[in-house]
Amino acid sequence: MNRNQTVILGVIIWFGLAFLGIFLQNYYDFWQYIFFLRIPIIVGLLLMILPFIAVNTSLSAMLKNLFVLRNKTQLILVITGAVLAGLATIRIADVIFYNSHLRFGVTEKQAIPEFWQILFAIILSLPISIEAIKQSKQEIEETSLSPEIWGIIVGIVLSGLLLIISSLSKKIFENNQSLEQILLTLINFLPERIQQGYVDGNHHLSYGISQLVVFSISVLIIYILGYVLFKPRPVSRRFEVPALFYLTLILSVAVLWLGQTSFFNDISRIPTLLLFLVISSVSYLIFGVDHFYKIYKLSDEYPEPRKKEWIDAIFQRLENQRSEAKTLVVVCASGGGIQASGWTTKVLTGLQEALGTKFTKAIGWISAVSGGSVGTMFYLDRFGEQGFPEPEQLDKIFKSATEDSLDATGWGLAYPDLLRLIGLPFLVQKEQDNGNATDQDRGTAIEIDWQGEMKTPDASFGSWRKKIHQGILPIPIFNATLVEDGRRFLVSPMTFCNDNDKHFADFNTLYPGFDIDVTTSARLSATFPYVSPVCRPNQPTQWNYHVGDGGYFDNFGVVTSVELLDQLLEQDELQQIRQVIFLQINAFPDDEDENRQDGGPGWVMEVIGSLLALLNVRSSAQNGNNKLNVALLKDKYECGYAHIDNEKKLEFLKGKYCQKGVKIHYIPIKFPKGKIQPPLSWQLTQEQKKAIISAWNEWKTDNREYLQEMERALQ
Repeated sequence: MNRNQTVILGVIIWFGLAFLGIFLQNYYDFWQYIFFLRIPIIVGLLLMILPFIAVNTSLSAMLKNLFVLRNKTQLILVITGAVLAGLATIRIADVIFYNSHLRFGVTEKQAIPEFWQILFAIILSLPISIEAIKQSKQEIEETSLSPEIWGIIVGIVLSGLLLIISSLSKKIFENNQSLEQILLTLINFLPERIQQGYVDGNHHLSYGISQLVVFSISVLIIYILGYVLFKPRPVSRRFEVPALFYLTLILSVAVLWLGQTSFFNDISRIPTLLLFLVISSVSYLIFGVDHFYKIYKLSDEYPEPRKKEWIDAIFQRLENQRSEAKTLVVVCASGGGIQASGWTTKVLTGLQEALGTKFTKAIGWISAVSGGSVGTMFYLDRFGEQGFPEPEQLDKIFKSATEDSLDATGWGLAYPDLLRLIGLPFLVQKEQDNGNATDQDRGTAIEIDWQGEMKTPDASFGSWRKKIHQGILPIPIFNATLVEDGRRFLVSPMTFCNDNDKHFADFNTLYPGFDIDVTTSARLSATFPYVSPVCRPNQPTQWNYHVGDGGYFDNFGVVTSVELLDQLLEQDELQQIRQVIFLQINAFPDDEDENRQDGGPGWVMEVIGSLLALLNVRSSAQNGNNKLNVALLKDKYECGYAHIDNEKKLEFLKGKYCQKGVKIHYIPIKFPKGKIQPPLSWQLTQEQKKAIISAWNEWKTDNREYLQEMERALQ
């Protein structure tokens, strides 16, 4: 299309829009009602299209597993929640639809008949219910009835029960004059102009007001019971309410609260969204609302951290190999939610099964990010006194690392974090532990959930440091990011910073004398955007940095390992380390369409192009830089290794070309392409768990040369 054609098309579009505006003026009354009903319309549309967005769009990796339920009870709760959200939407829509003529002076409309209300509520609940039944088909145990038939029967029964209860409450209230009088007394405190729409010409409550109040109170009671009864607890195999139920509950509360607020404010021309933002921001300011993570004073029974202790710990672990030729294994575990957690543990336990405990005992440190940090936590939690997990613990490690945490996150989002957002932070309870009180949020909720899967739930850096000094544990390094200045934050029991290190910080340097739970440290590294909140220490310290996900800086943990390995090899004056296995565990396959040049629509790039670029460089650009860093490290230390015939020649090569003759084996272990679409959430289906196991078996078969290379290095 040439320039003239483009100009003509633009003029036609503008004139078309102008005529469309004139045409729509003939339906001014219709559009007024659309505006007054905007809240229930938006929520209703969200109920209808949410399953499609979660399953059939680019967001499926994050949202699809929301609809995967593990048992019938969870399915019942989700269907109930969907019906409740549909019922709340249609109830508030009915009251606004009928009473708008009294409040805003528009043309009077008839109330929505009871039959149509019931039908609309069921229709609104169907997409979520049907998609939940469909996605949970393989997860729910087979019964005499198929999940589809069983789900339909349960849905009909629950829908009927909720609707009957709602109708009964309506009739009870209609026959109870005292309850109506209480509401009228409260309304009479308002100016007469504001009372319009709440009372009719006979000074009685307007249509549906009393019933809506009763229904709203009923939903509030359900909400409060969920806060108390379903609070996460550190107990394995406990029943958990699905995150999808919490989402429908949030929608139920939101449509009732925002719908009634908009009906009240629209007469005064006060924008509901603006009012909500003002209340939320002012409450954050007045009450000093923030998200915190728990730190506490280090116990006297644990050793104080000191500089360069990590180097001594590495050599102590090498000494425990009881072998003359020392081989060091360095592990980098990438981020990627529960997929990364499961793949990390499967690779590390699988390598112990394939190569023996000599592999595990040679691990010096694990530099992990996000989901890889969670897998590392569960892996090290089950190490025995001999410096490796016993064989009977290997399957338990993988099981713990792949247990769902999404439901706990849903509880935290629906309760403590929602209360903060709507201006009620003073209602948020506190978690009491080690004499400290930390506000609940979705971050503390997921920590508690992880503790239920750990062998030692109360493990801290202090207790792990003691084992690291003894050479029992490899050094865990949970990579995070300091939000305020963008530096890498190494959350680890060891101290890595020297006086000249300005490009990264570590926990012991910023917070000397403090300890932290292992689950908290893993959570800081795995602060996936909006799933877990960025947070700062709950104790007054010199530095109050907020901590974000480690993937913002390096999603693979390679930068930290390269720097530390460089320092370690320079310190190895006795040349104890002769070989290094540099193991890079990537939880996702390489981009199958990495050569595609198709661009998105211009308006999409205008809106979210910058954000997409920020997210995508975390994989492609970082991976390229990491490969270069490893290659440079190999060039520096490996020079001449393969040609060493005698000590004299070794000295010559070292002095002329390189630092030391150390062989560095770079072993990338990537999740194979084409197995499954790996999720980015904190929930795996049984099929996805089996796919991880299958993928590891496939990698072992296709990469025997890597296993043989590691076997030779460990001899």
